[in-house]
Amino acid sequence: MKILFYLPVITPWWFDHIVEPLMRRLVREHEVHVLAPIPWKGTGIGQRELSATTHLPQVQWHIFDGDSHPSMRTQATERAGIIDFVRSLAPDYVLCRSADYETVRAFPGIVRHLMEGGAAPLSLPRDWVILQEDPFDHGLLPDLDVAARAELDRLIAPLWGELQALARPTEKMRKAFRDWAGLPSDRPILALPLEYEHEENFFPVHRVGAAPNHRLIAELAESIDNSFFLAVTNHPLNEQHVDNSILEAEIASHGARMRLLPGKGPNGENTTALLARDADGMLVGDSKVYAMAAFYGTPMLRRTKFKTGEWLNAYSDWDEFLAAVAAGNARRPDQDIARTWFAFHVANNVLDPNDPELTAADILARLDRPIDPARWERSFAHLSTMAA
Repeated sequence: MKILFYLPVITPWWFDHIVEPLMRRLVREHEVHVLAPIPWKGTGIGQRELSATTHLPQVQWHIFDGDSHPSMRTQATERAGIIDFVRSLAPDYVLCRSADYETVRAFPGIVRHLMEGGAAPLSLPRDWVILQEDPFDHGLLPDLDVAARAELDRLIAPLWGELQALARPTEKMRKAFRDWAGLPSDRPILALPLEYEHEENFFPVHRVGAAPNHRLIAELAESIDNSFFLAVTNHPLNEQHVDNSILEAEIASHGARMRLLPGKGPNGENTTALLARDADGMLVGDSKVYAMAAFYGTPMLRRTKFKTGEWLNAYSDWDEFLAAVAAGNARRPDQDIARTWFAFHVANNVLDPNDPELTAADILARLDRPIDPARWERSFAHLSTMAA
């Protein structure tokens, strides 16, 4: 088989922890190609990656260094040429790390995006991924028969029992968090987890709403009156790598209407998770934090260009969402289906690129058979091994 890795927005971390392990397994039995631009803003393929893969001499590299190479990441100006080149390669499979999903839709073969596999509160390793038809289709669940649902229910039962303790905090715990966070009790709380916006992240090009984050805050401030309180958390990588001074000043300028909370709670807990548990509603875009709202049954507004699972009962209309939250009757994610979705995510979707037992056949099976109950038992067993 012929496999193409199309990697316009690949970062060094993603290459080392995800792509190289997949390439290493595939190239033993198949023809592997890599198409990517030269390095720019922390993405692309350069001498670093080539030097790190000298043990894989069979890999065929196609590195684009033309003047338009930056555009490959979001909206390729040489789109026709890229598509023609990929068609000339005629890959059977294409694994992508690209914010330009329109271009890859024209590629031959089975095409999938390599995306983050995290789904809190599940504790999944950072390097586990999922293979998506479109980058940010969230919460999708196929039609499953009664037997399949029963099997998923059985597999997740021990883990779900442990997680349920998170969903049933005492009133004392809730009060302690609200007091620490300074959350008012006289109006609904809207949680806003901000997305990563370092220059290496090109995916925000798809954001619905203002960008960057400080402009998003200003936009929301015009849409939300004093009858709501906006509780904001920053992305942990923004806290580590981004100058947040403009964001902090924007939030502070709105006084008692909103607050930027630290990433960790009073006892080291994830603040976003605590807000997902206790807020009256959550505002999400294309971040994987939607899974937290799904777990806790928190109403959500999702502004996106991508698909959203119907069971999430997410709002897309801003006014409708605010009115429902204010009235206390907002739609919530279906909690029975949430259990099934989390089980399906672990059993069927997530892939550990560094699993010592992972083979080329296993990887291609994920592409050929997106839904395969034959791997469900083993997937849960592997997660249990990693957690031990």
